[in-house]
Amino acid sequence: MYSEYEDEICEDEMFDEQPERTSDIQLPPVINVLLFAVWIVVCSIGFAVIFLAKSAVAGAVIIAVPTFIGMVIKPTFGLCILMLVLPTGAGVGFRQVFSLDRGVGLALAVSFCLNVLVTRPGLRIGNRALWVAGAYTLWVCMASLAGPYLGYELIRAFTQVQLLAMIFIVYWIIQTNGEKTFRWASRAYVAGTLGTIALTFITGAAIRAMEDAPEQRYAATLGEATDANMLASLAAIAFLAAIYLFARDKSIFWRVLYLVAILFLPVMLLKIGSRGALIALVFTMLSPLLFIRQVVRKPALVALMFIVVLMASLSAGLVVRRRGLEAAVATRLTDIHQAEEAISYRMMPVKQAVKAAVRKPLGTSYYGWFEASGLRILPHNDFFMALGLYGIPAAVLFAFFIVLIMLTIKRIPLGAEKLYARAILTYLLIMGLNVGQLYQKHYWVFIAFVLASERVAWFFNAADEEPLDCAECEEDFVLQGQFA
Repeated sequence: MYSEYEDEICEDEMFDEQPERTSDIQLPPVINVLLFAVWIVVCSIGFAVIFLAKSAVAGAVIIAVPTFIGMVIKPTFGLCILMLVLPTGAGVGFRQVFSLDRGVGLALAVSFCLNVLVTRPGLRIGNRALWVAGAYTLWVCMASLAGPYLGYELIRAFTQVQLLAMIFIVYWIIQTNGEKTFRWASRAYVAGTLGTIALTFITGAAIRAMEDAPEQRYAATLGEATDANMLASLAAIAFLAAIYLFARDKSIFWRVLYLVAILFLPVMLLKIGSRGALIALVFTMLSPLLFIRQVVRKPALVALMFIVVLMASLSAGLVVRRRGLEAAVATRLTDIHQAEEAISYRMMPVKQAVKAAVRKPLGTSYYGWFEASGLRILPHNDFFMALGLYGIPAAVLFAFFIVLIMLTIKRIPLGAEKLYARAILTYLLIMGLNVGQLYQKHYWVFIAFVLASERVAWFFNAADEEPLDCAECEEDFVLQGQFA
C-alpha cells in the first residue's frame, strides 16, 4: 500500500542550492597543470622560431593555435592573455593594420562564442549599466548613418560595437567564474605592464621613442611609439591593481611582484611626464579620506594606503635625485605657463563641442566633427567628446552610464574590492577630464572590472561571515542540548 524507494532520499540535499555552472570547463588539477606545461613548451618553440629562425609568421601560428584552444577550454585563461597584452597598446603590430592586442581581443571573442555553445553558463545581466552602454552604442551607430563619409563612419561605429562586446565578454567571464578569475586577470595585467616596460628598455624601443619625441618623454610600447597619456593610464591602473592585490593576495611570490610594481611604476609615470595622469593618480590616492566613516571602519586599509604612498614617493624621489629627469620633462611638469597653454588648447574643442550640440543636437558624427568644428583634434574630455560627436542623446546616456556605475560601487560592501573599484573609476573620471578615452580598450575593460567587483566583494564578505555563523550555530546546539 505504501511506496518504497530503492535508494534512501536525503532530505537535506533536497534543499541545497545547486552550484552555478562556470564558463571554465572543469578539469582535474593534474590535467590543468599538464595542459599549462604543454602550452609553455609550445610557446617557447614558437618564440624560438620567431627570434632564431627569423620566421615571424610561422612562430605566431605555433603560439596562436594552442593559445586559442586554451581560451575555448578556459575563458579565464583567455582573459589573462588579454590582460597580459593589453599594456602593449598598439605597439606590436603589422604595418599599422593589425596589432597584438586587437588580435587577442578577436580570439577572445571567437573563443567566448564557442565556449558558450559548449558550457552554456547561466548569467542574468542584472547590472543596468551594461544595458545603458548598449543603448549608447546603438545611438552611436544610428548617428553615424547621418555622417558625411558613410563608409568611414560605419567603421568607427563598428569600433564602438567591438568595445561593447569586450566589456560584456570580460564581465561575463568574471561573473561566471568568480574571484579567482578576477585575481588572475589582475595579476596578468600587473605582470604584463612590468614585462612590457622592461622589454622596451631591453630592445631599445624606449630610448628610440624618447629620442624621437619632441620633449624626450617616455612614450613607447614594444615596436612603435604610442600616445603618452594612454601609456600613463595603463601604468597608473597597474599601480592601483598592484596595491589591491598586495592587500588581498597571500602569495609571497606575487607580493614581491606587486612590491616591485608599487616602487617602479611611479618612476615611470614621472618619466612619461603626463600632468593629467599624475594629478588623477594623486587625487585617487587621497580620495578615500573624503569618506570619513569608511576610514574609521577600515583603518588597516587606510594605513596600507599611506604606506604605499610613502614608498612610492620615496622611490620616485630617490630616482629623480640620483639620475634626474630629462630637462624637457622636468620643465613640462613644473612650468605653469606650459600648463596654462595646454589648458587653453584643450578648451578650444570643448567650446566647439557645446556650439556643435546647439547647432546639431543629434551629433556631427566622428568625421563630421572636423568639418563642423574646423579643428584637427577631438575634445580632450569624455563627456564633451560624446556631446560633440554624437549629440545630446549620447551625452545623456554617457552621464547616466557613469551614475549607474557609481551606484554599483555604492552597493559593494566595504572592503578591498570597494576601494579598488572606486579607485579605478575615480582615476578614469579624473583622467577623462583631460583626455578622451572612449575609444581606448583599457577604459572599457576596467569599467567591466568595476562592475564585476560587486560579485567578488560579496564572495569575500560571505567567506568572512561564514565562520561566525558556524560558531553561532554551535552555540545554539549547545543551548538546545542543555535544555533537553
